[in-house]
Amino acid sequence: MINSIVPIELKDLKKYFEDKTESYLIDYENSTLKGAQFLTYLSNLDIPCDIKNMDEELISEYLNTQMLVNIPKLEKEVIAVLFEHKGLTKTDKYKSVIEKNKEILDKWESKLESLPLYNMSIVGEGAFNEFVESYPKDETEDVRGINFVSLLKHKEFYSYYQIPKESIVKNYTKYFKDYMFKGKSLFEYWATESNPLFLLTWAVAEGKFDTKEYLKSKEKK
Repeated sequence: MINSIVPIELKDLKKYFEDKTESYLIDYENSTLKGAQFLTYLSNLDIPCDIKNMDEELISEYLNTQMLVNIPKLEKEVIAVLFEHKGLTKTDKYKSVIEKNKEILDKWESKLESLPLYNMSIVGEGAFNEFVESYPKDETEDVRGINFVSLLKHKEFYSYYQIPKESIVKNYTKYFKDYMFKGKSLFEYWATESNPLFLLTWAVAEGKFDTKEYLKSKEKK
């Protein structure tokens, strides 16, 4: 990886455009751009990168930004924040971040808890439309906190659903149907080999999953 700060020097930036296998390790602490400007810069540049020396300010900005950005270390940090926020981990490491960002974290939580409902909406040719429509509709087009979709590529994230919160599930019509993610649909982020919920649904829909055998195996346990 090319060690750099933000903004990236032109000579280092050229290396990626000359060789697309290159990637960058960004030192946040020593970068000139901070917070929202830092995230906007990397979102616009859209290059493979990761960061070191992040702080609580950057985590807060990431939770609130309207810009999609791909930063693995930051995504994993936010997964840990969300697990603590939901009570899945017995720690108070992120207590300060959670207290400062309660409103936006509640919005993240509602959208994430609603993704299994989205999963039902893509099965077959509207086989569960009536079920999906039975949930409260939310037609928001607000993209603050849009990076909830950036977490979906991480296998470890899906433990988030071990304790569902049915009471906050909504039918997010715009998120579920429109191309709100840099011109992409939610499906392009949800339909990943890291996602056991999608893989199981797909297998059942395609007749590749034997539900009778599954139930038998459960009974034996």
